[in-house]
Amino acid sequence: MSWVLAGLLLAALPVTGGPGPSLQALVDAAPAGSEVVVRGVVRGPVVVRKPLRIVGEPGAVVDGGGQGTVVWIEAPSVYLGRLRIRASGSELNTEDAGVFVGAPGAVLEDLVLEDVLFGLNLKQADGAVVRRVRISGKPLPLNRRGDAVRLWYSQRVVLTDVEVEGMRDVLLWFTEGSVLHRLRVRNSRYGVHYMYAHRTPLLDSTLEGNAVGAYIMYSTGVRVEGNRFLRNRDVPGVGLAFKESDEVLVRANALVGNHVGLYLDATPMGGEGRGRFEGNVVAGNGVGVVLLSNVTGNTFTGNVFEANGETVRTEGGSNARNRWWAEGRGNRWEDYAGLDLNGDGVGDVPYRLRRWFESVTDTVPAARVLHGSPAVAALERAAQAVPLFPPQVVLEDRYPLVRAEAADRFVSVERSAAFAAVSAGLAALGAGGLWRVGRRRTWEVGR
Repeated sequence: MSWVLAGLLLAALPVTGGPGPSLQALVDAAPAGSEVVVRGVVRGPVVVRKPLRIVGEPGAVVDGGGQGTVVWIEAPSVYLGRLRIRASGSELNTEDAGVFVGAPGAVLEDLVLEDVLFGLNLKQADGAVVRRVRISGKPLPLNRRGDAVRLWYSQRVVLTDVEVEGMRDVLLWFTEGSVLHRLRVRNSRYGVHYMYAHRTPLLDSTLEGNAVGAYIMYSTGVRVEGNRFLRNRDVPGVGLAFKESDEVLVRANALVGNHVGLYLDATPMGGEGRGRFEGNVVAGNGVGVVLLSNVTGNTFTGNVFEANGETVRTEGGSNARNRWWAEGRGNRWEDYAGLDLNGDGVGDVPYRLRRWFESVTDTVPAARVLHGSPAVAALERAAQAVPLFPPQVVLEDRYPLVRAEAADRFVSVERSAAFAAVSAGLAALGAGGLWRVGRRRTWEVGR
């Protein structure tokens, strides 16, 4: 077909003094349903108004020239793959992005987006598939960055093998039945941010070095499984947080090295909603778990709590309406001193976490500003030595575990021989996949 030959010849023109031929010309010349092959460096922005396959040969680049959104897709069933997309505009008001999708059925794969304000902006893009995409932003302060992925009113979207560096959020608004799988988000604000994102699992992802690893808000039926929430220490420094969400399942995750490992606010919201936290490793955090006083109806079982500055904190008053065991199985607590005489792996006496400072804050709420300070640690030690008033029981686990098995995904590694050598010995302590050094135990997760 003559348009194919002409398009290929145009794309193959040598590039001198900056971006070469216009991708818009190639797209306009191609009939609906055909394939456009991109060679070398071509100019954007481009608007795609018909179903096409747009694929790049090795080294293909679409350069937006710092103006607007680089690739704008208005037609359904567009395929975009094997391209480097760079240099969007810098306007937050117009959401300048690497790729915008405003129609269903798009497939975006094997892309590298760089020097973009927003990465992927998907609106009413039902059924989109995004896989093997790397996104890095512009060198801007956090309050000027755009989202790596912004998903808005788009249902049944799949994001897998997406890597993000130095953006704002991976943000999901008003979606249902979508899937996030094998994401890696570093040095951003919220690694993943759910807003009314129902029945959308977060699986096998690594969220590291952000202000918050994942914040799940106003969402129902969310499963969080097999993820690593590591060293999220910028303000507020939370690994995984929930707000006003129902029917959540959090299973086999590692929450390691954060200021706060897990933060719960009004989750579940009440009624028949429930939350289950099972088989997680919570280690090396400033505070392992923070529960607000409106948090009730959750079950914690099979989790490992190790080397946290403070294991569990309740804020806004005491709360004993969560269960710390299920089916005769509780959790592994670092400071549990009970015995297991029959060898069934369950302690013979309940574990009770007591805090004198919680009793003080119930009487003097203003004292909560001291949380995390040396004064609190000094008070706890003094009260243990000379118990002038009774402590508050923060939680009771009737079936504490004296050993716990770590998930296989935390035992096996791909690139850390040192980790592999020691993980087998630690698995019996319920901390397989982690190693610790020194009395204070600095934790790492093999990856």
